[in-house]
Amino acid sequence: MSMTYRIAVAVWIVSASACAAESTFTPLTHPTGECNSEDNTGEWFRPDLGTAADIIPLKTRVYATKESVTGGVAMKWIFEKGSKGLITFEKGKLDMNAAGFTFYAKASKPLKFRICPNAAAEPKKGVEIGTEWKKYDIPYSEIGFTNEWWQILFQVLDPVEEHTWLILDRVGTEAPAFIKDPKIDPKTGPDEKLSSQDMLYGAEFLAKTLERLKAKKPFKLIALGDSITAGAQTMRGTWGVKVEDGVPFRYFGTMARIWEEEFGYKGITPVACGHGGWTTKQLLGVVEKDVLSQCGPDDLVILQSGGNDIAAGATVEQWKADTKELIAKVRTKTDQILILDTTITLGGPVMKVTDALSKGLKDLSAEEKVAGADVTKLFMYRGPAYASALLANGYHPDFMGHITIGEMIAPILTGKHQTYPE
Repeated sequence: MSMTYRIAVAVWIVSASACAAESTFTPLTHPTGECNSEDNTGEWFRPDLGTAADIIPLKTRVYATKESVTGGVAMKWIFEKGSKGLITFEKGKLDMNAAGFTFYAKASKPLKFRICPNAAAEPKKGVEIGTEWKKYDIPYSEIGFTNEWWQILFQVLDPVEEHTWLILDRVGTEAPAFIKDPKIDPKTGPDEKLSSQDMLYGAEFLAKTLERLKAKKPFKLIALGDSITAGAQTMRGTWGVKVEDGVPFRYFGTMARIWEEEFGYKGITPVACGHGGWTTKQLLGVVEKDVLSQCGPDDLVILQSGGNDIAAGATVEQWKADTKELIAKVRTKTDQILILDTTITLGGPVMKVTDALSKGLKDLSAEEKVAGADVTKLFMYRGPAYASALLANGYHPDFMGHITIGEMIAPILTGKHQTYPE
């Protein structure tokens, strides 16, 4: 073998070995692999809010922020005093040949932080997150990770004694080794905000309800809708609270609580009439049994739908027409009506008509002289990259998401407008 040939072979072997050893980043995926932590920022990352007694006041929130190291979007976690500092993620199967977990983080103050299978896991070993962006690598071997873990828990180990924020970005695994000093392109805010004033319409059509609130008189808040109203997936992360016990924390239960606090009395009864997977046309078939049978002239009825209509092939105009039929039926008992549209699923059919849905809802309010709350606009006002942070999974908010939605709708009667993210 010639010297030249031997050198060429040696170079090829070294080059091949380098290519084979090149490490890659893989974002976390949820159990079915339909979404990942890079494309669906915040989705499936849910706070563990504890028991029902712990949830209010809400002490942990998350929203998508421009302040990031890659892609222009990251998760910003807000912890208030007393927060458990627990972030859950239901995992898909991970590559056990990976070096371990990796993420970038920065916080408003130094925080001790760890990844573990449950909050009681020992030893309480973690990393120190500082106030500037830094990459953190946690080997599987260091925390005893196996694919037997059904969820990954991200835990702030310090007691939360004051308003604290933590930004997490590029959360995933790296294989076969951790990437050292990868090139990043940090972005900064500020984050665009949405005022509740810009998503609420027709407050004047709820004048009778406002008078009842001022007079501290009782009434029912009856919500008819699809799986959002039914509370599907609300308990994700907060496993200590059953779906059926979560009515006070759904969007309409939150509205009732805020109104009672604002007007200083107890007497608003939130009533859930939710049907998972149903269209507006299907709701027409049960409005008499679900709503009219228990509704009086002093009660307020919420009509929420749209997502399943569009998924089933209906147009926005058809959704409007069917909703008008619902309104006509409800008006036989009460003229106090609030219309809501829908959340979104990234990549789903609603994404193609979000602007039309928002316009359709605004038009419904004006044409039918009813109040309207544009939930679709709340999710989409900054575009798709920021739309998933209120979702437990595609389409469904968790308790935190519901509470946020309710907080943004309640000003239609309090007049005290909120901004998102606050």
